[in-house]
Amino acid sequence: MTSEEPSAALLAYRRLDDEVYRCYEQGRLEDGIRLLTAPPAELRPWRAELAYLLACLQGAAGRPGEALETLCGALAAGGWWDPAVLEGEEDFAEVRRLPGFPPLREEAARRWEEGRRTTREHDLLVRPGTPSVRGVLLALHGAEESERDAVRAWRPALRAGFTVLAVRSSWRTSPNYRTWPRGPRASEALDEVDAAVAAHAGELEGRPLFLAGFSAGGRVALRWALSRGRGAVAGVVAVAPAISLDELPDAPDAPDALDVLAVTHLVVGADDDLLDDVRELAGHLPGCRLEVVEGTGHEVPAGAVGRVLGDWAGAATAASGAERAAVRG
Repeated sequence: MTSEEPSAALLAYRRLDDEVYRCYEQGRLEDGIRLLTAPPAELRPWRAELAYLLACLQGAAGRPGEALETLCGALAAGGWWDPAVLEGEEDFAEVRRLPGFPPLREEAARRWEEGRRTTREHDLLVRPGTPSVRGVLLALHGAEESERDAVRAWRPALRAGFTVLAVRSSWRTSPNYRTWPRGPRASEALDEVDAAVAAHAGELEGRPLFLAGFSAGGRVALRWALSRGRGAVAGVVAVAPAISLDELPDAPDAPDALDVLAVTHLVVGADDDLLDDVRELAGHLPGCRLEVVEGTGHEVPAGAVGRVLGDWAGAATAASGAERAAVRG
């Protein structure tokens, strides 16, 4: 199974999302509102996500009535949002005081719960086009991404001879915004990794398991490797992991955790907003390696991760050769 390139519509949505976010960050609320008032018809699948952005801008601009109307219109068209996100959004402070908000929240919560259902059948398993497999790379996508994005991001693993198992998170905050839970429900993300490992045990049997994750997926990869994956993980590469120090598992300096950290690589772009956070994280994880990639923002740098995966492939080949020599001896 392969993963096709992103559609033109998806790329257009992501460009608009980035442009609106810049408007918001720069305080150009009306510019952002104009961009979202009449989005192209091809972006209709992202109506719920775009409506949320528009409502945030309207709320920040002091127009709560318009914000609620925007959300209700998207709800009527089939949209929904995580109720915790609706309750926690600062730009909706005045919106939540309006009489139409409680029924909106109640219906959104019902749809959100239904939308979280998934099975491991949605995971993508892509084998390399090489005669021998070096191991299995379990890849975790970032926020607002999917298992297909994870396959695209970790293509260097296929070239290095690894099977890529891209895991889909069931945690969604809206129809098209997947992420990995944190806070009180963070353990549910680890449960999903457990379920993926169990569901694909046949592919993993007899092969080393490596973990890879980007942004929110990098957070989950680190947490799983340092807690539930101790003794089972041959390597970890976390790109721009969106994790705070208090989200690290207990006893990161325990002997089995140090074994994991010795094969852990943190990679972050020099232009990534998370650079300082990742540097601080590396200072609290003894034995891990940190690489800062110049000219790179919040993305998976193919060259940097390719070098890590190439090193792992070389080590796997050497280990396999030593085993064969031992058997012949």
